[in-house]
Amino acid sequence: MSDKGVLCSYCGRKRCFLGDLSQAPDFCPSIHREEQISRSKEKLAKEDNKATSQNVAKTWKDYGKLTRVEETVLFARLQGYKKLGVAFCVGLSEEAEKFANYLLNEGFEIATVCCMCGALSSDEVDLPEEDKIFPGHRQPLCNPIGQAEILDHEGVDLSILLGLCVGDDTLFIKHSKAPVTVLAVKDRVLAHNPLAALYTSKHIYTRINTRKPKLK
Repeated sequence: MSDKGVLCSYCGRKRCFLGDLSQAPDFCPSIHREEQISRSKEKLAKEDNKATSQNVAKTWKDYGKLTRVEETVLFARLQGYKKLGVAFCVGLSEEAEKFANYLLNEGFEIATVCCMCGALSSDEVDLPEEDKIFPGHRQPLCNPIGQAEILDHEGVDLSILLGLCVGDDTLFIKHSKAPVTVLAVKDRVLAHNPLAALYTSKHIYTRINTRKPKLK
């Protein structure tokens, strides 16, 4: 058993893609986490999980041809979903309207709910004044739990997250009864493309250190 835990990010071969585990490194979960892999296979064999996985596999036929927006619609259609919910950030209202138009044009019923639903403030969670952007003033508070509750009440078959803040997406997924997928995530600095921070990390102006550390 490896004492390095699971570190797939440092495997240079990824030959599991080809079904070949003969050269697996000592931190490979396919080799050293057999119990978890076996349990996941048992869960995958359940009819609902199996059907969903089949539909994901079907989207691979158009791999590299469809945008994430189009893939989301294709997946929903393959799943037989009729009503889709969109939980969006107020800062992406324009994008949410365009996406809603697209879903309606594709024949889906929809329900959309903004993160500001309920008109909450940071006082709801007893945020100390010194932690506010402007101490002494009202600070708006996102309501991802409310978004999840509302979309579940609306009877959506699938909830789609559009630009929720880090952590707010965690709360939404935790409390949603409907299955959840993510269309886009929030990155105010990089035009909602968080991977750009990694793609540009080799440049001198980067603030993040992506050099490989010494592993114990």
